[in-house]
Amino acid sequence: MRYRIPVDMHYLGQKTNTCTEVHRAGPELPPLGGYEAMDLTIMWTNLFDSLIPAGFLCLVLNNLIIMSSAGPETYDVVVIGAAPDSKLLIVDDGGTIGGCWNREKIYPNLYAQINPPKFEYSMWPMKPEGVTKDGYIPADTIHEYLNSFAEEFKLVQRTRLNTRVLEIDRIADRRRWSITVNNGANLLCEKLIYATGPTSNPIVPRFPSDGFTSPVVHSQVIGEHLQWIEKNCRRVTVVGGAKSAFDTVYMLVKAGQHVDWLVRDSPSGVAAMAAPTVLGLWSNVDHVATRMAANFSPSIMNTSGFWYHFLQRTYIGRAITRLYWRVPTFLAEQHAGYSANEQLGKLRPHPPGAGMFWGSGGIGVASAPEFWKVLHSGDITIRKGVEIKTLSRGNVVNLQDGDSFQTDFVILCTGYDKGYMAMTPQLREECGLNYSMNDDDPSSRWRNMDTRAAALVDEKLPFLKNPPSPPCHSESKPSHGPSRHYRRLIVPGLAANGDRSILFPGQIHSVFTPLTAEVQALWGAAFMLGYLDLPSQKEMEFEAAVFNAWTRKRYLEQGKKHAYILYDFMSYIDTLMGDLGLKTKRKSNPLAEQFAPYHPGDYRGGVDYIQNENIRFPTLLLFASGVFKNCGS
Repeated sequence: MRYRIPVDMHYLGQKTNTCTEVHRAGPELPPLGGYEAMDLTIMWTNLFDSLIPAGFLCLVLNNLIIMSSAGPETYDVVVIGAAPDSKLLIVDDGGTIGGCWNREKIYPNLYAQINPPKFEYSMWPMKPEGVTKDGYIPADTIHEYLNSFAEEFKLVQRTRLNTRVLEIDRIADRRRWSITVNNGANLLCEKLIYATGPTSNPIVPRFPSDGFTSPVVHSQVIGEHLQWIEKNCRRVTVVGGAKSAFDTVYMLVKAGQHVDWLVRDSPSGVAAMAAPTVLGLWSNVDHVATRMAANFSPSIMNTSGFWYHFLQRTYIGRAITRLYWRVPTFLAEQHAGYSANEQLGKLRPHPPGAGMFWGSGGIGVASAPEFWKVLHSGDITIRKGVEIKTLSRGNVVNLQDGDSFQTDFVILCTGYDKGYMAMTPQLREECGLNYSMNDDDPSSRWRNMDTRAAALVDEKLPFLKNPPSPPCHSESKPSHGPSRHYRRLIVPGLAANGDRSILFPGQIHSVFTPLTAEVQALWGAAFMLGYLDLPSQKEMEFEAAVFNAWTRKRYLEQGKKHAYILYDFMSYIDTLMGDLGLKTKRKSNPLAEQFAPYHPGDYRGGVDYIQNENIRFPTLLLFASGVFKNCGS
């Protein structure tokens, strides 16, 4: 038997009279937070603990009088989703909050690449406790910061940990998304924010093995094996040349391990590691966070104004730009001491003299106390241009060049693939997540757009027209690159047809992750709530093609795989802020605007502005479709 009662609620500041069904036996609820479980369903209090998933804010009503045909009846009930902010569910396969900084993934002597106050959100400053006197932020400090943020803004109770998404699909009516998770539950939602980030799907190569018993793990989970390494290891093998390999080797050397470091030949080369300071006087990260430094990086998102025209469109300006970039490369090489150590000399980035500009192998900062001093004094054997052939009995690593050595542990710093495997190939293509096999066809519309986009980048940024050749060539071709998303966030085809149900934040590579993520979130919320007007599908698709053509030319191999904006985060943030009608220049005077580093605090108040300036957004759509079930009068 069901009864209907009026429920008087407030949502987005508007008083709404609705009608909700009461299920005498309790409703059929999904075991994990499906949409129906958040749909203002009313159920008896004694069923609450057993049927409602942890993480939902619910309104408990005691002695509620319900009118029935037999007269008034009094019940204790729970209204699920009575508060507007209770409709959010965060699914995370980690065991603790923090993403790549969760407790399981961090380890001693791991530090952030940026210094305070850049690793924080504008509305939640990081406390100074735990930060070293040199400004290095330890991983456990970041973990605690992210947890305090989640607690302060009530995200903890909305998060389901140890929950891995296995499959994502569209419901037949195209109004909802179906999400299957690892406990067999099926979640339904009208809005899906796919924020897996670029480090959720590790690449784990498999090697032929016969009787090899030493552990072989990806660097993502090294934190879970620290005690085992300390007790059982004397010699550890590290595979890869990315920033994570540098961090891993540093940690192992600090722990007294002998390290065999294997770096294969690849078109990208080894990561370029910047010095933490300029001549010990000024933080390199602070310098990169200034507009003046940003002007020297040819960005397709910054193609107007005096500095663009002078530095990128004139011969003398490009000569100055070329000279400018030789300085950080020279300082990085001097700081690393490549010439003083035959082993470490194998880690010079490509191309010679310009590795810090192109960043083809990735760009990192020597972000730990006495980083290079530790590596120079460590027991390290670097084997360049080699790959593992087999792993054999006696815990022996056999290389393709015929060399062999014994090891106690193998750590794979082999990077990450796109985290889209939960979607079917058809859905991935529909959502612009991987490139179609037909894109190589000259008649393909994307191929045509890519060709026009590359020509536009060459015209606007001639500095990038003739990039250096890779250190070696590879016959393999990636099946995907940067997603074909407008502003790196939304699918043009879906958005142009009024579908604002899915968002892809966090898929870019930027050292200023917290600030970029915050502005992306602001833009994404405005999009999903209907505050943001969009250009045509054709314009959005071409914008995506132009960005991808630019990042391929700007960052070479990294740009072919990822939306890489390491030196160009400011022009990207300016673009998003401009879309929202928000002020892009946030400093108090022109001098500070060019030379003072930008911090997250400079963007404080963006959310309040969006809430208070709805005139800027004429197409307001309340995010309430299907939330209040109207049962009639």
